[in-house]
Amino acid sequence: MLNKFTGYLASKVFIVLTIILLVSVGSIAYSIVKLDRDNHLAALRLDVEQELNSVTDQIQLRFFEAVLVAKNIENSLAIDGEIDERQIARTVRDLQRHNPDVIAVALAPNLSITHSFPQTDNRVTIGMNYSQLHAQMPSVAQAYRTRAPVIDDRVDLVQGGTGYIMHYPVFLPNAELSTDQFWGVISVVMDQKGLLQTPQRDFSDPAQYSFELYPLKASGLVEALPDHRLTKLKDKPVVTTFNVLGVTWEAAVRPAGGWPAYSPQSRNLVGFALIAAIFLLGVLLAFRRMALEQANAHALLSEAVGAINEGFIAFDAKERVMVVNQKYRDYHPQIADLIVPGATMKELVMHWVDRSDHFEDTARKQAWIRDRLQSFRNPGSAFLQDTGDDCWLKVTEAKTPHGYTVGIWTDVTAEKRAQEAAEAADREKTEFLNNVSHELRTPLTVIFGRASFMRHSDKMPQSQRLMDALEADGTGCPVAAGAARDYQRFMTDQGAGIAESAQHMIRLVEDLLDWTKVSRGQLELDMAPIQLDEIARSVTQELQPAAEAKGLTLTYIGDGPVATIADKVRVKQILYNLITNAIKFTNEGKVNLSMLHSNDKIVFSVSDTGNGISKADARRVFQRFQQVDGSMTRQNGGLGLGLAISEQLATLHGGSLSMDSELGVGSTFSLTLPRDTVSTL
Repeated sequence: MLNKFTGYLASKVFIVLTIILLVSVGSIAYSIVKLDRDNHLAALRLDVEQELNSVTDQIQLRFFEAVLVAKNIENSLAIDGEIDERQIARTVRDLQRHNPDVIAVALAPNLSITHSFPQTDNRVTIGMNYSQLHAQMPSVAQAYRTRAPVIDDRVDLVQGGTGYIMHYPVFLPNAELSTDQFWGVISVVMDQKGLLQTPQRDFSDPAQYSFELYPLKASGLVEALPDHRLTKLKDKPVVTTFNVLGVTWEAAVRPAGGWPAYSPQSRNLVGFALIAAIFLLGVLLAFRRMALEQANAHALLSEAVGAINEGFIAFDAKERVMVVNQKYRDYHPQIADLIVPGATMKELVMHWVDRSDHFEDTARKQAWIRDRLQSFRNPGSAFLQDTGDDCWLKVTEAKTPHGYTVGIWTDVTAEKRAQEAAEAADREKTEFLNNVSHELRTPLTVIFGRASFMRHSDKMPQSQRLMDALEADGTGCPVAAGAARDYQRFMTDQGAGIAESAQHMIRLVEDLLDWTKVSRGQLELDMAPIQLDEIARSVTQELQPAAEAKGLTLTYIGDGPVATIADKVRVKQILYNLITNAIKFTNEGKVNLSMLHSNDKIVFSVSDTGNGISKADARRVFQRFQQVDGSMTRQNGGLGLGLAISEQLATLHGGSLSMDSELGVGSTFSLTLPRDTVSTL
């Protein structure tokens, strides 16, 4: 019985809340729509008023220019005594260039139009007399009486359309009468459309606006207007007054269809109000169901967090624990009893430090707590944390859009041990290469030295004594002397081959030594002022024989001496590697080294006419132990370290090394070094 009564009461409350909701939404919607309409209308009227002011300013300017032109023509008539058509036509053209609204400038001596400029467009008006134009004659008479220019209200033009005409009375001096004599009028005709048009609005278009321009009486009242024009002034038009040629005019405008009853957003606002009412009603209907679904979702989340095989913990905006699973507690056995909802991150960190054996003194504890809280409050990339007993956890923390902090802890002990083993193996490999390179360089140097003696065996003292002995023997045995010379040449050729091979092996060993230093960060540069142009010429001269041996042309082009701060030996090594590489992979044609410099950088370019490489292979040329042809049967030897070392050396100098190559065309390597403009040699 109680449950039934409670359900009945709840239904009554729901009905009352629904009625209150609908009435409230309706009242708010009506107020918003009315306010939006008023604001829209006020903004629209203000915009029209601003444009109307622009139009009136334009009218004042146009008629002021027209008066100046009329005065200019009047002065010309007073001086010449006759109409100078060429001068007046030029004056009218200048007026139309600045004032395109001017249709015509007519001259009417004795009120009969004899000239109308431009003459080709206004021939129809020639010969007309103002006494026959009843619509314009009153304004002409007023101009005569007042001796001042008068503007005709909007009239139908003889040329077609409607416009405004300014009649300027001309009085010329008469010596016989000792007074000024009325000569006639100068009329300036302006098109209504151009006169009432701005870049934003066209008040002359009747389909858009109802526009009226009329003079006011001295009392401030409107001149008599036709009924159809008075009707257009109703419905609260935007009105402004202004003065033109001593006469006060009033301009009134409103939209052709009247001011809008609603703003463009009214429908959207009403629709939004209906949607809001439906939405709020739906909220009331679904409130209990949503509460139940929320409880179910919370239970599902808790079960899912507890089921994952990684540590999970979530903190609210105040750094208090919200959700935590058992795996996270297992990763922190020292403080497992303290990891409960409501505990703060700072408390957990401080208790963990106090209960762990990782820290020896208080200073280290405080520093670790400070750093840990800093990384928690500003989470970045994942990091590793040693929890003791050679156990490593990967910690990934992130901020949610609502200010919560979520942490995921993953056991990466196996990966950490594998990484340490790989790093140890890499160190052993690097150490082995370093030791082997050192051990190989000494005997290779000896071999190269011995081979150099053999290479020049014909110049050794022993060879000279043998040849002298054969020549001093007196037997004159040419066979023995020829055999001795053949033996010397043979030994020289063999020594040269051994020396070249030994030198090649020495370069390979030195590349290995350089790479081990680079990979271990032990390579140091001897920075000093150097002259790069001299270094480039020296390297080119040293490698000239190697290029000529392959039938190649090796050239150097520079744009003058340039100094900078760099390691002379290493810069020379880079250029040596680039040119040697170009010679090695170019079978015919030429290799060119060029240098260009500016205020902030120096650019070396090594270009060749070799086969080039594809775009896919170009990414591998700067990798260690890499060549485009990586097989054992490749034609060109080498370990594939020269370009990799050169790139590292360029980077250590603060520069860069890049390559541009196209298959079948050739390759270009570009070395860019920063220029120290302060240094001098």
